[in-house]
Amino acid sequence: MGPVASKQRPCRPVLRHAAGRPLRAVPGRCRYGSLLRAQRRVRATLGAARGGVVHRKEQNPTGRQNRPNELGRNPEARGRIGRTQAPPAPWRPRNVLHPPALHATAGAVRPRPAVLASKLAPPVAHAAMLHRPHLVAQMAEARAARVIVLRAAAGFGKTTLMQQYAAHCLAQHHAVAWLRLDAGDNDLERLLVHLEAGLAPLRGKRGASAETGDSGPRLAHALLERVGSASQPFAIVLDDLETLHGAPALDFLQQLIAALPQCGTLVAGSRATPELGLGRLRARGQLLEIAPAALRFSLQETSELLRGRCALPLRDPDIATLHRGTEGWATAIYLAALSLQQRSDHAAFVASFSGTHLELGEFLAEDILARQSDACRAFLLDTSVLGQLSAPLCDALTGRDDARQMLDHLERANLLLFPLDAERNWFRYHRLFASFLQHRLAAQAPGRAPQLHLAAARWYLANGYPVPAVDHLLQAGRHDEALAAIASESGALLATGRVRLLLRWFDQVAPAALGRLPTLALTRAWALLLNRRHGEAMAAVEPFLAQAAVADTSVAVEAQTLHCVVLAMADRVRACRDAATAHLHRLAPDDSFQYCILANSLAYALICTHRYDEARSVLSRAMQRAPRPLPMRGITDSLEGVIDLVQGRLGNALARFRAASGGSWGGWSATPGEVTGGKPSSDICWAQALYEHDAIDHAERLLAGALPYSKGNGPPDALIACHVLSARVALLRGDRGQWLQRLAELEQLGQQAGAARAVCSAWLERARVATLEGRLEAAAQAVRAAQLYGAWEAGDAAGHANDIERPSVARCRLAIAQGEFAHARDLLEPAIATALAHQRYWRLIRLRLLRAAALDGLGQRDAALQDVTEALRLASHEGFVRSFLDEGERVAALLCGWAATHLPQAAALGVAAPFVAGLLARLQQGRDAGTQASPPAVESPTARAGSADPLTARELEVLHMLSAGYRNRVIAQKLFVSELTVKSHLRRIHAKLGAQSRTEAVALARARGLLA
Repeated sequence: MGPVASKQRPCRPVLRHAAGRPLRAVPGRCRYGSLLRAQRRVRATLGAARGGVVHRKEQNPTGRQNRPNELGRNPEARGRIGRTQAPPAPWRPRNVLHPPALHATAGAVRPRPAVLASKLAPPVAHAAMLHRPHLVAQMAEARAARVIVLRAAAGFGKTTLMQQYAAHCLAQHHAVAWLRLDAGDNDLERLLVHLEAGLAPLRGKRGASAETGDSGPRLAHALLERVGSASQPFAIVLDDLETLHGAPALDFLQQLIAALPQCGTLVAGSRATPELGLGRLRARGQLLEIAPAALRFSLQETSELLRGRCALPLRDPDIATLHRGTEGWATAIYLAALSLQQRSDHAAFVASFSGTHLELGEFLAEDILARQSDACRAFLLDTSVLGQLSAPLCDALTGRDDARQMLDHLERANLLLFPLDAERNWFRYHRLFASFLQHRLAAQAPGRAPQLHLAAARWYLANGYPVPAVDHLLQAGRHDEALAAIASESGALLATGRVRLLLRWFDQVAPAALGRLPTLALTRAWALLLNRRHGEAMAAVEPFLAQAAVADTSVAVEAQTLHCVVLAMADRVRACRDAATAHLHRLAPDDSFQYCILANSLAYALICTHRYDEARSVLSRAMQRAPRPLPMRGITDSLEGVIDLVQGRLGNALARFRAASGGSWGGWSATPGEVTGGKPSSDICWAQALYEHDAIDHAERLLAGALPYSKGNGPPDALIACHVLSARVALLRGDRGQWLQRLAELEQLGQQAGAARAVCSAWLERARVATLEGRLEAAAQAVRAAQLYGAWEAGDAAGHANDIERPSVARCRLAIAQGEFAHARDLLEPAIATALAHQRYWRLIRLRLLRAAALDGLGQRDAALQDVTEALRLASHEGFVRSFLDEGERVAALLCGWAATHLPQAAALGVAAPFVAGLLARLQQGRDAGTQASPPAVESPTARAGSADPLTARELEVLHMLSAGYRNRVIAQKLFVSELTVKSHLRRIHAKLGAQSRTEAVALARARGLLA
């Protein structure tokens, strides 16, 4: 039978539960045979509070799946891909593949995800759409708002309102970039690629744009530059923001918000409050929030929708009753309109339409299904197992040949089917309707769902879509066939970084089945390693290590290589050094990639144990084994740069890091078992050197791009250095909240990964800042906390992220601040001797400066200045600036004293005089700006004689922010005043306290009990 004829309806409602609860078929219920029984069933539900909510997504709601050709490129995407219509010209990006042209070739390696054009276009306006000019005007007139957030549950009209706002912007000749997000965009690479396509019309003053093929941090940096340099008014509209929950994606969006110029606005629709640092934006008056109360339809809007748009002849009392029962919730009103169009007893229906949202959803779903023909119902049930529907696929499942006609009928009849492409070749059901159909299928035909999944898998495999085929094979219980398909795709999936998808598949397979396929078992181990699940990766490798001891099979050799890499990534560097040294000679001469990755792991372990010459020798042999540009070559260059940095050759290190970052980086290799190239880790090393050179802006850009990647990949040093440096830069900018957040993230990530050194590093940075600020009790607590996680220091083996900051150094710094100068000197003596023996001159600079401070405290001025001379001799010719600036006022005073007596003889002492002059200038700038953390000064007689006038409430507020390290600009933003007003407050504070500087004002306030 063909589809049931149905005339076109003016409004297109759909069904959804807000709480994500599926519609359920009730066993034993009959179809609605008459209007009387239908009314009786509805009345029976009045007053029952089951807590469910029915939602609607206007016009083209989103679903759960990507269509197959997108999944072939992004198999991890599980999000919503709906609302696909032909986009208007301003949104149509160039060089975008349009479905169904995104056919994936099995096993092909793609450098980055393909762009899905349907994600870049808003839904086409429907005739029944209700215009809301007052909300559009509110959004358009919020000129101070950098971010506009529409936050409400599904079906409140967020997408419709954003669509109308986008149309308003276009009418004003403003550029608009629309991006419909889905769960697949938690893959940061995929998110960046789609943002690049969406922002194609945006051109900045400098013409900033990403080059073709850019990916990862480079693409992120290019996008931020493009947005930040834009000169024409524009809006970035992000729909379904609640699907983003991964830290890398959310971190990048925060960076995007921070980069917005005055002419740019980011508009986001989300069901939940997005984690985008909205508190700071709200405090600065840069956020407009449109809450559910504002999105609810008024009585007048409800009347306009029902009478004007849907042409329903309802009486005023009926409209008022329906409005009260739905509380202005757009989805419920649309769903009521759908049923009302098929009834003549409007008053009776409206009277019974006041149940909870859950009853509303169940009733309407069953009512819609019950009115279809037997053939239509059978089609709906059979195809409910599909995430995406096409006519050929549906024919393969149902055994019919009229799927095209049936799909057209379902779309015309508004039966919760939505197109995924402009050509209407691919469709999807509303996810709640699909859940309801799947439940009904299981109740009416037990055992049929696995058969349908198997048929779908066969079709996908035959048509070159192995990734969705694996999902259906697993749901059909065909694990052996699924593993065969995974084996054919594992190389491409590892090559594109889809480790989470692989792990999700492996988690559904019985361990015994996986154990019969050692190659796949090793693939799982690589995926675990790259997801920082080091313990599980080690457990997965151990069964193969026994084989490696008795046979040099390829699997056994690869397992041993993987074991060494796991040891390095887990911070067990001594064990890695010993195992890799013994294993390196076992690798085949032609296996250059595996040799390179093992050599890099060994070199990293040798660097951590201060055997730099051996590390260089290993790296040299690796470069000779692999002369062609491989991803591992970038890691090799970076490791060479780390050696230069640690040994005090900052200029060489900067050159190497620059070359490694600008070289060819392929990201992932195409061979199963190979791991990612180290572009983000290389950029973090480069940022570390740039920070030391006081190139803060450049370092900040690199850190911003690498931060999301450091949270899930790379060695512990990448995680530690990226977060600690990001925190320091934030503190230099006056953003103490960001400083606290980065350290909290580092501590949490370290706890999750079992990385004690990462947790220790967070406490070390807290101790450093507290010591320099004179909060000695807090500093002592932080040092004690760091020591709880500081067992790694006992063996003197750690990476470059902790070459300087260690618990022993924190104790020395605190002892100096507490006046325990002799104790600090005694702790520093052996540390200096060890650093000299290992040629760790970067560390030696900092240790000599600390000893100089201790000696000066003991009254040994000449010895202290001699240590300053030695530190300057090492630092001045290479540009180690932050080693001096980050040690506070004691070191600054010593440097000024040295300049007063030794600067004329600088050349004879082997010190570059211009470097010293530059240091003195930077110290003065820091004092003027008030951004450099420093210990409080001793109260002076002038302060005691200062004004006795009490501070006002506003002056106390400014004083508290001053003590927190905020700059004038930040204080002004928080208080909603100008910087001139803040400066006036500061002048009065200084006068009342008798202070000569910001630091002295804070110290005097603490001494008088005005600050805690």
